[in-house]
Amino acid sequence: MLVGLFLGVIFVTPIVLTYLFIIRWADRFEPEPWWLISVAFIWGAIFATMGGGITSSIASNLTSSFFDAKGADVVGATVFAPVFEEGFKGLGVALIALASALGLRELDGPLDGAIYGGVVGLGFTLTEDILYVANQFATSGIGGFAFLLFLRTVLLGLSHCTFTACTGLGFGIATEAKSWWLRIGAPVIGFGCAMLMHAMHNALPTLGGGVGLVMMLLISWGIDILFFVLLALLVVRDRTIVIRELFGEVGNLLHPKELQLVSSYFALGMKNWGVLFSRGWSAFRLRRKKQLQLVELAFIKSRRRRGESGADLDRKEAALRHDISNANRLGVWIGS
Repeated sequence: MLVGLFLGVIFVTPIVLTYLFIIRWADRFEPEPWWLISVAFIWGAIFATMGGGITSSIASNLTSSFFDAKGADVVGATVFAPVFEEGFKGLGVALIALASALGLRELDGPLDGAIYGGVVGLGFTLTEDILYVANQFATSGIGGFAFLLFLRTVLLGLSHCTFTACTGLGFGIATEAKSWWLRIGAPVIGFGCAMLMHAMHNALPTLGGGVGLVMMLLISWGIDILFFVLLALLVVRDRTIVIRELFGEVGNLLHPKELQLVSSYFALGMKNWGVLFSRGWSAFRLRRKKQLQLVELAFIKSRRRRGESGADLDRKEAALRHDISNANRLGVWIGS
């Protein structure tokens, strides 16, 4: 088992981390802080995995007398696993949303919610897949290990990510909602979608055998594609927010060319890397810092547009304006 665990860590970890970096990279304009991304990932990898696994096992043991062996497996896979695993993963997203509402101000909308939910799901994937492939190695050797690794981590590696992204999307929508029913309903609907997708994912191969497995693979790939389409649409939405909120700052905090680059999808990133290699880390850091501060200011102004207020929001906006003005006085220029 120890050899299987070692192989699982060696082979599963880089694949899952690749998914993580791709999703974090997709958040083009206001990338979430790495420390909070790490918290979300650790929650999924440790607390959600342990909590979901333990509660699912308890529920299965309590109800085992009502089913035969096959029925217990079906109920465990299609009812208990979706409810308890998504419940503990969703709890991590809910805690991030609560911390943001209480002053952290890092969950700004649907894109942020989908990112955090997806990262929690990837943390869960890391631990679960390591355990599964390690057990497969112990029972079937290296051939079984390689097959399950390819099936779970390569072909289906984004499944838990997309499930919990639905919950995160619901919390992200709730942060922008003005009506109380949407603030409550969006996370509930998102969590419901996560459980239904998880139940479908488990039910098809459990009930349908090989045919069900193929159907599950095709549906899962379709969901993965829709997930990245959703991310792309939300990135376009964020760009619109950046342009709208910073347009009024042109001539004061930034130059028109800076707005053009700050709101670009790829050009500014390429130019930042060019600065890093031509002028060094210090110039790159100052340029990148100003860019992120401008975008953060745009989202704070968007929060105000939605009717949010408070001393913490006032302090954050004042600090951003002060830092951006200082950067301008120091000659930090991101317009080329």
